[in-house]
Amino acid sequence: MRLGWIGLIIGLGAMGFGGHALYEARFAGERKDISYDRLVAEMPAVGWYRVKGASWRLIDAVTLRGVTGATLPDVYARVHAAGEPAGDAPAKLLVHIEDQTLADHMAGVLARLAEEPYPAGDETLEEEHPVEGTVESFLTIDRIDQKGVRDALGERLAGDYLIIAQGRKPDGGGRGLIILLAGLALSGLSAWSLLRRRAEPAFM
Repeated sequence: MRLGWIGLIIGLGAMGFGGHALYEARFAGERKDISYDRLVAEMPAVGWYRVKGASWRLIDAVTLRGVTGATLPDVYARVHAAGEPAGDAPAKLLVHIEDQTLADHMAGVLARLAEEPYPAGDETLEEEHPVEGTVESFLTIDRIDQKGVRDALGERLAGDYLIIAQGRKPDGGGRGLIILLAGLALSGLSAWSLLRRRAEPAFM
C-alpha cells in the first residue's frame, strides 16, 4: 500500500496536534484564575483558566446542525461580565460544551423560542454558570462550527473572540505523545513511499 501525499498530510497534522497537546500540558498544566477583562484583553492562545467576574446562561446559547440535519453535540454560549445582562452586545468570549443530550434539549428550546416569547417553567435557562476550562486554539477549534456560530449569532458576536472548552482540562501528556509519535511514523513512512516512487524507473 502506497501512503503518498495523503498519508504525509495526515501525519503532519497529527504531529502538529500531538505537539500542541504536549505544549498545552507543559505550559497550561495548572489552572489559573484570571479576570474576565484581562482574559478578553490578552486573548491567550493556550491556557487552563477559571474566569472571575463572568458567567454564562443556556438562554444565551446556540446549537448547530450537521449536513444531515441532525443536531450536533456542540453548544456554544455567550459569556457576559458578572452583574451585566448579556443583551445583544457583541460577545468576546464563548464557552463550548460538548453534550448531545443538552444540545438536543437546547435545539428544542430554540425552536420554541421562534414561535413563542419565552419558554415558561424552565428556570435552568437563566441559571448563571461559572466559566472554567481550556482555551481552544487554532489547532483544536472547529472552523466549520465557527461558521455556524457566526451565522447564528451575527452581530451578537465580536469580530475577535475567544472560546473556552467548558470543563475541559489539559491532556496529561500521554495522549499527545502517542499522537505525535504516530504522526511522526506515518509522515516518515509516507515520505519514504514518495521517495521510492520517484526513484522507480518509468516504463513506456
